[in-house]
Amino acid sequence: CECYGHSNRCSYIDFLNVVTCVSCKHNTRGQHCQHCRLGYYRNGSAELDDENVCIECNCNQIGSVHDRCNETGFCECREGAAGPKCDD
Repeated sequence: CECYGHSNRCSYIDFLNVVTCVSCKHNTRGQHCQHCRLGYYRNGSAELDDENVCIECNCNQIGSVHDRCNETGFCECREGAAGPKCDD
C-alpha cells in the first residue's frame, strides 16, 4: 500500500491490474492519495506524507464562481470580485 500515510487500506482492481488506496484521509484522493480533494489545494511547503498537505480553498461564497480553487489556492471570481479568495 503506497498511500503516503493517508490510508492504511488498499484494494486490488483485478481487471486493471492495479492496487489503489481506499478511504484516503486528510482531504486527499487518488490511487495513492496523492491529489487533493475538490475544494482543497496542495500545500507547497508540506511533504506529500504530511497530514496538512491539502489546504481548504475557502473561496468567498458570494464573490467566487464555485468553491474550488486552482493549484496555487486562487479562486475563480465573479465579475466585480477580486483577490485570491474573491473577497476584495
